[in-house]
Amino acid sequence: MSLSLRSASNPDNPDFDEKTVKLLMALQYELPLTTTPLSDLAENAGLSEDFVFSRLREFYGNGTVKRYGANLNYRAFAREQRAALIAARVEESRIDEVARIINSYRPKHNYWRDAEYNVWFTLKAEDFEAVEKLAREVMEKCGVEDYIVLPTKRVYKMDVKYDLLKGVSWSEKGEEKFDVPKVEELGLDKTMLRKLERLEVVDRPFLKFKKYGYGEEEIVDLISELIELGVVRDFSGVLKERKVGFCENGMNVVKTDEPEKLARKLAKRPEITHLVERIVPEEWPYPIYFMVHAVTKEPIERVKAEVSEMDGVEEIRVLYSVRDLMG
Repeated sequence: MSLSLRSASNPDNPDFDEKTVKLLMALQYELPLTTTPLSDLAENAGLSEDFVFSRLREFYGNGTVKRYGANLNYRAFAREQRAALIAARVEESRIDEVARIINSYRPKHNYWRDAEYNVWFTLKAEDFEAVEKLAREVMEKCGVEDYIVLPTKRVYKMDVKYDLLKGVSWSEKGEEKFDVPKVEELGLDKTMLRKLERLEVVDRPFLKFKKYGYGEEEIVDLISELIELGVVRDFSGVLKERKVGFCENGMNVVKTDEPEKLARKLAKRPEITHLVERIVPEEWPYPIYFMVHAVTKEPIERVKAEVSEMDGVEEIRVLYSVRDLMG
């Protein structure tokens, strides 16, 4: 068996064979939380350690694998607990120029989308007022006057995984915890936590955390406890979507008078990676946002059609990504 998942950014990249698909699926869905996660992944998946380590080092180098480790929940960080999605109307000839300025603020996402507001990016700060102030600063520096700030009211789902066999994003995780303890309250070292999110491709990646006062087993136990608390979303690998052939990225925006009720239903849909309720202005009456990623537009359009028939949905639009402005 082979899977035709050509990199959109590098059409000469060879198709992934069965072993590579097995590795990338296991990295996303079945990464063992142990002191030797990659070696145990190799054993569990029936792959050689040499293959796993050499392939992952290659994928780290070319960006196919963005990272593996403990995926952190930003709401657990006091200075980043509030987030907003900003949508700006930018002349097409200025998009690259504006994107460079936005990227200097290190947003998590920055996309050119096929819509009247065509540049969409995220910012985080300690409270809503700070987020809005930061957004105003960024837009003034960009020379953009027409924009909207959409603060996050609640995150219902945040689990980005790509099923390489189905050809669509897929996560059965369901609704996530809303109230999580702050890292500062738990007395944890934020620098250490950031390093746990991006582990090295080595047999015993937790050895280096001895300098923070943790043995290997202790750090594994800590991650497990933080998953229970919601400070860590899960322990897994994160892929670069276009590098594995997922060229279609659809942000669905939904108009509804019952956002919480609808969001709880949508959280059960496995195709959805991000599901967020936002505070919205009158001129942009779409409080529910969810993402579906796929190899083609067909699965995204199917999800849109099915959601459009759900009770409480007044209108749904899909804003497709034209380009990832962060490269």
